[in-house]
Amino acid sequence: DARHRAPAPDIRALRDRTIGSAEFQRVAYGPEPTPTIRRAAGYDPVPMEIEVSAKDAERMLAQVRRVWTALGQEKPYFSVLGEKRFSPALVEANLEAFGKTGRDEIEVLKRRLTALEIDPADHPDAVEYGCGVGRVTVPLAGLFRKVTGFDISEPHLELAQQAARIAGRRNIALAPVKDIRALDVPQHDFFYSRMVLHRNPPPLQAQILRRCLGRMRVGGIAVFQLLTHLEGYRYDTAAWLAAKPVEEPEVHVLRQDIVFGILKELGFQPLHV
Repeated sequence: DARHRAPAPDIRALRDRTIGSAEFQRVAYGPEPTPTIRRAAGYDPVPMEIEVSAKDAERMLAQVRRVWTALGQEKPYFSVLGEKRFSPALVEANLEAFGKTGRDEIEVLKRRLTALEIDPADHPDAVEYGCGVGRVTVPLAGLFRKVTGFDISEPHLELAQQAARIAGRRNIALAPVKDIRALDVPQHDFFYSRMVLHRNPPPLQAQILRRCLGRMRVGGIAVFQLLTHLEGYRYDTAAWLAAKPVEEPEVHVLRQDIVFGILKELGFQPLHV
């Protein structure tokens, strides 16, 4: 209403003030009891195979690695945030703005954790899957005692290592993803992944969640983002493997019931969705 709009110089300031308000934080991020997950009448789940052979998983991972390694060589920052200002020709002048997006993301994370009454100090060791060039990894390292970042693209990891060095962060360890099922994930208290999982076919998403969350200590917290529905989306492992390899990142779905099944299997309790 006019009372709230009057002091705001523009719509961006109004949005930021609204999102940062105690009322919004309480309503948007406050814990709510969700004892059961119920399906709507007429629910028709998209067929989705998530258990595949080791050979097929290896072929999938190789395809994802090929695409993201090329992106890491050609347009690493743009591949993380697809904005024109972060394209190869312009990113040098916008590196500070790029870094700020990571710091802003961590500020949002901190507010969400506070609303859920979670103190990062109680969860000192963090793992980030899909750390890219270190956009979020570096500010995460200011929140946790140690951060281990994994990525499938070594060119991205090289830039992440450089970003950590420039920031003077010595509590960051980075490692390439060679084999998800054998990934050397350290025991940790906090897991973070955003804008990453949906770039993998459903079987790989399930493997990533099981491998990373399976190494979490009792009482640990996981914060991750993925797509659970996309209108018209279909997936078949044999068809995907038989198709001509693409040159750009793909968008995939992992059904919500599968996600909740994995969490239940590993002993997790959803706090917020």
